[in-house]
Order: sequence, then structure tokens, then C-alpha cells
Amino acid sequence: MTRYAEPSFGKNLLMKLILAIMLIGTSLTACTNSSRTVSGHAGLALTDEEKHCLYAAALTAIDSPLESQPFKEVCQKIGIFDVHGNQNEHYMAFVQAHVEWAMKAESAPFRSEINSREKAREYLKKYFRKAQPGTD
Repeated sequence: MTRYAEPSFGKNLLMKLILAIMLIGTSLTACTNSSRTVSGHAGLALTDEEKHCLYAAALTAIDSPLESQPFKEVCQKIGIFDVHGNQNEHYMAFVQAHVEWAMKAESAPFRSEINSREKAREYLKKYFRKAQPGTD
């Protein structure tokens, strides 16, 4: 008599999610393309791609992102933290979408272009300089 193990899709999905989050925190360095700019100007809505790029850069650039003010500012800018620096109702859905985005082949050029904390920090500096009125 052969015993078959029942597939545990819930555990597999959870393990994939945990692995993806770990990869984001350790190896996803950011996203940008030197010829690409971010619409960081006041009043312009960010695209999903820009939001994921900023979030990835913030994760890479900052040692302890959840406790840092720069990370909170990025999260507020992309709409997943409230004005007090706390996660809002959009946070979990965004993080889930970010994991999916990070696993796509299309995000690989961004991750490889900014592959250090310094490069990720530079990306964030450029973005926030563009977001300041009168700095273009």
C-alpha cells in the first residue's frame, strides 16, 4: 500500500512568501535605470513601477528600515504609511504585490543596476531632490 502525502499549498505559499521577503531584504537592491527618471514632482501620482522602485531602494539603502525616518518617508510617499509613520490599510496589499514584482524578470535590470547600499541611497537622494520644488 502506497501512501501519498497531501499537498500543502498553504505551507508552500507561505514558504515562498517568506523566501521572497528575505530575498527582498537581502538581495533586492533597488530599481532604476540611469536613463529612467521618477516622476517625483509634487502633485504627480507615482506609477506602480515607481512605487516598487522606491520601496526596493529604501529596503536596500537602510540598515533597519522599519525603524528609520527615511524608510517611513518613502512609505508615506507611496501611500502605505499614514502621516504618523504607521502602516495603513494599503500596506499589506502593497507588500504582497511588491514580492510578486520583485520575482518578475522585468525587475532584474533595476536590481542589478543598483546593487549596493550606496547606489540605492543615491537613487533615493535623486528622487527626493526631484520631488523638491525648484530643484529641477
